[in-house]
Amino acid sequence: MRVGEFTKLRVEDIDFSERFIRIPAENTKTKEARTICVPQEVLNDIKAYLKVEKTKKGRIFEVTPRRIQQLLKKYSTRAGVEAMPHTLRHTHVVHSLLDKVPITAVQKQVGHKRLTTTQIYSDLAPEQVRQAYERANSR
Repeated sequence: MRVGEFTKLRVEDIDFSERFIRIPAENTKTKEARTICVPQEVLNDIKAYLKVEKTKKGRIFEVTPRRIQQLLKKYSTRAGVEAMPHTLRHTHVVHSLLDKVPITAVQKQVGHKRLTTTQIYSDLAPEQVRQAYERANSR
C-alpha cells in the first residue's frame, strides 16, 4: 500500500476471512479501486491491534503520511538502514518478482496502471540477479 492508502485504512476495508484489503478508488493515487492480498500473519497483528485499541469500525490508524515518514526514518536510522516508504514498496516489488510472482499480479497488488511501470522494477541490480541465479541453482 502507498502511505496515503495506509493512513486511510478502515476496519470495513478488511476481509479477514478472505485475507484481502479493499482500497477504495477515492483513497488511491490512480483513483481506481483495487484489492490486495494480505498474509495471515499481518491480519493476526491487525486483529490484535484492533482488540487493544478497542476499534470495531472506522479508521484503524490515526496517523498522517508525514508522521509515517518520520517514524520510518527514525527507526531505520536506529537500525542502521536507509528506508523510506517508497523504498519499502520498491523492495516488495523486487522480492515478489524474484520469488516468481507473475508481474501482472504484482502490478495489480501495487496499483500500477501500466505494466511498464512495474517492469521498471524488474531491471534489477547485478547483485540481485546473481543471488537469484545462485538460489535457483542450489535447489
